[in-house]
Amino acid sequence: MIKRIYLLTILLIVCLLTGCGNKTEKMCRIEIRNENSTEVITLEQQSWADVYDFFDFDVDEWTEYENFDEELVSEYVIELYQEKTHTRVQFDKENTYEKIMEYTTYKDSDMVKVVISKDAIKSGSVSEEYLTFYYKGSEQFFSALNNVLK
Repeated sequence: MIKRIYLLTILLIVCLLTGCGNKTEKMCRIEIRNENSTEVITLEQQSWADVYDFFDFDVDEWTEYENFDEELVSEYVIELYQEKTHTRVQFDKENTYEKIMEYTTYKDSDMVKVVISKDAIKSGSVSEEYLTFYYKGSEQFFSALNNVLK
């Protein structure tokens, strides 16, 4: 339960600090890779409403797992990127997105590993251990993923 509160607090801070509530909404990109990284599906120009629908951020639908099953084999890695804050001076015109979250699904399992990117928090002092969570993914999340993969 403490991890869930911690995750929600981090997500709220990330959204507030990265401009989710600004008049000019930052767009997102979702990249889905298979376990071999041979196939990449990219969803460009996603609004936060699209992202919310895809990942099903409704906390009541996701159940936290206490332990990770080491025997699971990863199936898909889903990375969520958000546009960087626009400034008058853009040093890196090529890299306009920053990774904020990564989800990993596993074969024959409903477990999803969720990792919040250190770049999204803007602090190198938080251990990855505190930014990694394991959940039973919601039906809506797996349905959205399967629809994109078709």
